[in-house]
Amino acid sequence: MAKFRAFWKDNIIFGCATLLSGLFNYLYHVVLAHVLGPRLYGDLATFLNVTSFIVIPASVIVLVYTRMGQSPSKFAYIQSIGLWAGGLGLWLLVWLMKGTLARTFHVNTTLLIVYTAEVVPSMALAANVGMLQRSRWYLWVGLLGVLNTGFRVLAAASALWSEYRLMAVGLLEGIAAWVTWFVSKLIATHVALTGERTSSRVVLGTAVVGIINILFALVDGLAAKYALSPVIAGQYTGLATLGHSLQFVSGSLGTVMLTAILSDPRYRYRFLLMTLVVYSILAGIGEWLFIAYPKLLVLTVLGKGFLELVPWLGFYGWGMICLGLLNIVMLYSVARRRWEVVFTAGGGLLYWTWALIQDHSLAGFVISTTHIMFVIMCLTVTALAVTQIFGTRVVRPQN
Repeated sequence: MAKFRAFWKDNIIFGCATLLSGLFNYLYHVVLAHVLGPRLYGDLATFLNVTSFIVIPASVIVLVYTRMGQSPSKFAYIQSIGLWAGGLGLWLLVWLMKGTLARTFHVNTTLLIVYTAEVVPSMALAANVGMLQRSRWYLWVGLLGVLNTGFRVLAAASALWSEYRLMAVGLLEGIAAWVTWFVSKLIATHVALTGERTSSRVVLGTAVVGIINILFALVDGLAAKYALSPVIAGQYTGLATLGHSLQFVSGSLGTVMLTAILSDPRYRYRFLLMTLVVYSILAGIGEWLFIAYPKLLVLTVLGKGFLELVPWLGFYGWGMICLGLLNIVMLYSVARRRWEVVFTAGGGLLYWTWALIQDHSLAGFVISTTHIMFVIMCLTVTALAVTQIFGTRVVRPQN
């Protein structure tokens, strides 16, 4: 019983902090969507998506450190150098590719450099978060998220009176990342040494799963900016802001599930079932709001410039529910060291990307996303179920 009480306690603590962080994130987008309008809001989302794409290794580092914990002190210094070198190297890569990226997504080169500056501390921050999750310090993990998103709200507020709105927001975004890293460093110094030997196969599989998960959250926004007109791309980005909130819910639940299964694999099915039940309830409430009050949500969160999204919000929500389920299944596969689902989820990601690039309308993006997410989710769940059944079958000796 103590295991399950700890499981629910972790979910409540991390869930409440994640909810508050999500509310700050929503407020951030509410302010900027209303102030900027579809076109500039699409540019803003592109800067954020490009930054998130570049820091994909950070999400992998979180998973790896969640699995491995902190290394002994004699290796910590070397790892720290590697993390900072990686962050700086990724930002320098943006400098080298700034022209190509700006032309591809039709954005300002200088602003692209400013927004991606937060990449530099991202690797070190990710390691600290992973160590905190490993030690089940979910309160501090959640508070770091609240700190970061709360600072972003201040960044959004700067757009209300600044003549250079996007520049002001970008500078404050970078400051938020550095402040969050500094606080995480202070907290992580108190985490116990919990390192363990982990095979290169596990680390590689964890990395691949982490990359696929983060790409599912980014691909459609970047594809929209590439394939659609600036205004339509901005409108779709607004739809993604609302829809991906369902996937956001699955992230906190899945993270607690991952750590719980790592702690006690014997109860993996019960942890998975409890996670799916809670997610289904929360996602159901969200989808009900999407269907019952689409116009109110669009006007409140995004503004009048996004009213064309109203007919599509409920339908798009079903696709995002499938994406959230897929996220939980992927995290379960990380905990169980089952990598077969990488083929179905990874293949589905590639097909989804190709399909979006071929679409040149808001309707096409919404329909393709919802249908493809449903199929990927079904294939991935089936693949995991089959491998679990046949992978754990015990052959009884004949009499």
